[in-house]
Amino acid sequence: MASPSAVHAETRALLVGAWQFRSSLIMDLAGPENDLQAMETVIRGQGASDVTVLRNDGVSRTTVETALHALGLRSKPGDWIFLYYTGHGALAEASLKGTRDGDTDQFLPLPGFDPDSKDAERFIVDKDFYTWLALYIPRGVQVLMMADTCHSGTLHRSVDPRAMGMTPRLTLGGRNVELGSRPAPRFASTLASVEGAALTATREDLPNLFYISAARDDQVAWENALPVEGAPTRGFLTWSFEQGLTTPRADGKGMAADQDGDGKLTIGELGTYLNVQVRMLSGQRQESSSIIPPGREGQGLFATVPPPPAPPVAPPLPGLYVADVKARASVTGDHPWRILTDGKGADFVWDTVRQVMLRRTGDMVAQNVKTMPQLRGVIDKWAAVEALRPLLSEQRTRLMIGPLENGARYPTGAPVTLALAQQGADQLGTAPQYATVFNIASDGTVQRLFPAAPSDGDGRLAPGQSLPVLESQVIAPYGTDHVVALVTPQPPETFRLLLRTVENQRAAARLVAPIRDLLAKAQGQASLSIGELYTGN
Repeated sequence: MASPSAVHAETRALLVGAWQFRSSLIMDLAGPENDLQAMETVIRGQGASDVTVLRNDGVSRTTVETALHALGLRSKPGDWIFLYYTGHGALAEASLKGTRDGDTDQFLPLPGFDPDSKDAERFIVDKDFYTWLALYIPRGVQVLMMADTCHSGTLHRSVDPRAMGMTPRLTLGGRNVELGSRPAPRFASTLASVEGAALTATREDLPNLFYISAARDDQVAWENALPVEGAPTRGFLTWSFEQGLTTPRADGKGMAADQDGDGKLTIGELGTYLNVQVRMLSGQRQESSSIIPPGREGQGLFATVPPPPAPPVAPPLPGLYVADVKARASVTGDHPWRILTDGKGADFVWDTVRQVMLRRTGDMVAQNVKTMPQLRGVIDKWAAVEALRPLLSEQRTRLMIGPLENGARYPTGAPVTLALAQQGADQLGTAPQYATVFNIASDGTVQRLFPAAPSDGDGRLAPGQSLPVLESQVIAPYGTDHVVALVTPQPPETFRLLLRTVENQRAAARLVAPIRDLLAKAQGQASLSIGELYTGN
C-alpha cells in the first residue's frame, strides 16, 4: 500500500520571469512574458494548486527568497517543488576562485540591475538558490529547477538578418562582471539538521535537486516565434517542456516526453526529450543540459498523475515571405503555405535575387532555388521534419554527425561522418535492433544511406554494437540536410521498400505516416533521431 505521505503528496511551484529590465545595458525580451503564462498553465495541468508567480518589478532577491522559504514551510515529504526562471542570464567573477565550481559564477540579472551599483537586490547567483534550497526545503521534497536563460557561451553560428525573430538571452555582451557582496539567508533554516551548516551550498550538496538548463555553458540560449500559426515568441526550453507534457506520443496514448511509452514520465526521459527538441528548434545552436543525482534517472516526475494529453491538432501552413512583389505574386494561389507581407514571424524567406531560402532560425537552408517545384520541395521537406520532431526519441540511440562540432557548417567537399551512438545505461539492450538511415537533402530529395549495399545485410545491430561509421562528402544541393536514423525491433521491410521507391525524389512528406506507424507499433522499443547538416560556403 502507498504511504499516507505519498497518497496526499502535492506539486507546488515558484515561477519567476523578467523581461522588462529598465536598463540601457540589458535588452528587454519578448519571450518570458509568454513563457511564464504558458508554464503556469502547464504546471496547474500537472496537478499543482499551490503556485506562486513573480514577474518583472515583483522580482528581487528578497521576493524570490521569501517565496521559496514560504513554499518550504508548506511542503512535506513526498511533495514536489517546481522552481522555474525565464529571462536573461550572465556570468560574474567568482568571489572565491579555485573551487570545484570554477572561477565564475552564473547569475540572473533582475529588473533594475546595474553592474556598477552592485545592488544585491538586483541579482541572484546560482549558489544563492542552492543555499536557500538546502536551508528551506525538506530533504523528502523533490525539486525540479529549470532555467530558460543564457549563462555563458558564444554565438555558435551566425543568424542571417533577413530572417527575423531569433533573439539571444545573453546579456552584458557575454562579458564577466564583478558583483557586490551578497547578504546571508534572511530566514533561519526550516531543517534542524542543517542549522549552523555552511551558508554556501552547491548542486552536489542537494540529493533532492534535479536541474535543467536551457543551454550548455559554451552555447547561447535563444527565443523566437515558434512553429505554430500566430504563436508568440517563446524560449525553446519552455516550449519543449510544454510540448512534452501536453502533446501525445506516436501511439496517441500518453505524453510525448514518455520516451519508452510505459505511462510513467521519468526525469531521465524528460532530460533526453528536452535535449533533442531544443536542438531541433534552435537549428542545433543550443541543447539543454540536465543534471540528475546519481542513480535517480528513473525518478518519476511530480506528485500527481496528470490527465492524458489532448489529441494533436493539424499543423498550420507555414508562412512564406518574398520581398520582391512580382515574385510574390507568382507564388500565390493554392499552395501549402501562407503568403506574408512582412518578414517578421515568417517561417521561410525566399530571396529571389540570390536564389536562397532562409528558415526562421536565421539559417540559409537551400541554395539555387529558382523554380516553383524547388520552392515546394524545400517547404514540403521542412513540413515533414516538423511533423517528425515531436516523435523524436533518443533515449536508446542518437545520430551523431562529425567531425565538426554539432551545428557547424560544412563547406563544399568537406568529409562527413555519421555514427549512431548508444544512449543510456542499458544502451541497445539485449534484443537485436535494426537501423534504417536515410538523408533528406535541402531540396527534399530522399537518399538511402543504410542499409544500402549488400554488405550492410538487414541492418541488424547486434547487442552492444552500434551503427558502423559512415563516411560521405558534402556535395550539391547545399543548405540544410536532415539525416534520419530509425532503429526498430524488427527489420522495417515495407518502409525500406518505400525508401527504395522514392529514392532521388522530392518525397519527404510520404515518409512521415509510415514512421509514425512504426514508432507506435514498437511501443517504446524504437528510436528516432535526426541530425541536421548545414552545408555550403
